[in-house]
Amino acid sequence: MRIFLDVGGHYGESLDIALDPRWGFEKVYSFEPALACHRLLRGYRDPRLTIVPAGLSNKQGSAMLYGGGLLGASVYADKKQSDTRVGQERIVLLRATDWLSANTSENDEIHMKLNCEGSECDVLEDLLDSGVIDRLRSIYVDFDVRKIPSQAHRQESVEKRLRERNLRFVTPDVLTSPSGSAAVREWLTMVSQPQPAWSAVLRYRLGLHRPPYVWVTSAARRALPEVVYVRAARRLGAHARRRTTTFSH
Repeated sequence: MRIFLDVGGHYGESLDIALDPRWGFEKVYSFEPALACHRLLRGYRDPRLTIVPAGLSNKQGSAMLYGGGLLGASVYADKKQSDTRVGQERIVLLRATDWLSANTSENDEIHMKLNCEGSECDVLEDLLDSGVIDRLRSIYVDFDVRKIPSQAHRQESVEKRLRERNLRFVTPDVLTSPSGSAAVREWLTMVSQPQPAWSAVLRYRLGLHRPPYVWVTSAARRALPEVVYVRAARRLGAHARRRTTTFSH
């Protein structure tokens, strides 16, 4: 089975790319622990998709998430956030090795995207230590540990271990696209050559898989002048709604 693992789902930026039938994914899992993101993610309509309301890590348990709903939300308190009003919430963590062992097989073709604000090293080190990382056909990883003073040193050692194991991985630094969904699309173009059914392509092109909010946002981006769209997004968008949310401590 061809599987996509979206680790750090946020509001579905990468998920919207992964559900494109051109890649041929038969199962798509999106891992997102922040409550502020769950309602939007669950609005995606695709039978291949499973939303996992937890974060992947190197342990099973719980942790405090700082800045839930923000692009830079992290379990590491010393990561600088884009908003000064940073909320906190207790989240569920799943050990990466345990989850992959229980939900995938050695015969699956698995592609993993990691953009989880520092937890990428926790996930990769755990999979390297257990050997389950050999199930991954390719990895896209944005090393956000470089933004975290207490964790920045880990990037070099993890990259070295990945190379020594001859694992195929890419980072935004080696792509021509900027980071984010454009970089994910470029990575998938490099590793995919499926031939999807025309009906699946049509459904995707019409945006029928998207939650209403995402569909309207996409239409507005195409129809409105850039300055008008930006103003509307700041006042009415998902990030604006997030600031009104109170997180439990």
